[in-house]
Amino acid sequence: MPGLGHLLWHEYIFGIFTFLVMLLGSVLIVVSFFVHLPPVVALVLYGLPLMFYAFTFIDLARTVRSHRNTAAPGRRAAIIALVVAVAYQLLSPLAPGNFLLRNFPEVFTQENNRLSPLYSRGDILKASRLSYMVDLFIVSKPILHALPQRYDIVRFTDDTGRKMNGLVVGLPGERIQIADGLIVINGLPDVGEAPGGIILSGDCPLTPVGEYSILAARLNLGRIDEVHEVPLVDLVGKVGRLF
Repeated sequence: MPGLGHLLWHEYIFGIFTFLVMLLGSVLIVVSFFVHLPPVVALVLYGLPLMFYAFTFIDLARTVRSHRNTAAPGRRAAIIALVVAVAYQLLSPLAPGNFLLRNFPEVFTQENNRLSPLYSRGDILKASRLSYMVDLFIVSKPILHALPQRYDIVRFTDDTGRKMNGLVVGLPGERIQIADGLIVINGLPDVGEAPGGIILSGDCPLTPVGEYSILAARLNLGRIDEVHEVPLVDLVGKVGRLF
């Protein structure tokens, strides 16, 4: 918890000032999901608070050295401070701990070899929601900040509530057809390649993709078994290997 160390060592004004500066930095991060910031502006807005936060550790070390023999906190005060810090991380909407709990990736075990050679049965995978969306405390639904890219492996929920993995073959508003593994987009062939050495095969009839959906293909060793039009709200996240 920013500033808590200074408060514990009786430097109350600087401790409160540190907390307010980092609180402002957290607010700016939330705002950045709604307002596009040029890279230089974002670097300044985020970099300066982080530099200041790093400096507070140097200043806290100085404080401890100078106050160690005169105003050292007791064991009870240290325990209370630790409890307050943990509670802040878990409960405060602007704390990194709370943010991670809201946006923690889904971890799962690959149950079969459908995605071979990219992923094999028994691999521990993660579906990272932050790749496409972020859950913020000020809105009731996750905010989409990036669209999936073609050939991303994504995890999604189907109409029955079952979670499955698929290869993104179509993006919002496109008309997709697949013939012998070749993806045709709005009448033009795509020259991209599937990740991890997957060689696509199989067909898919001409399928329009909704403005707020993607088209994901379920694979079986590279062969397209079926395709699903997936509303963006049903995306779980981008799949990657954890172990």
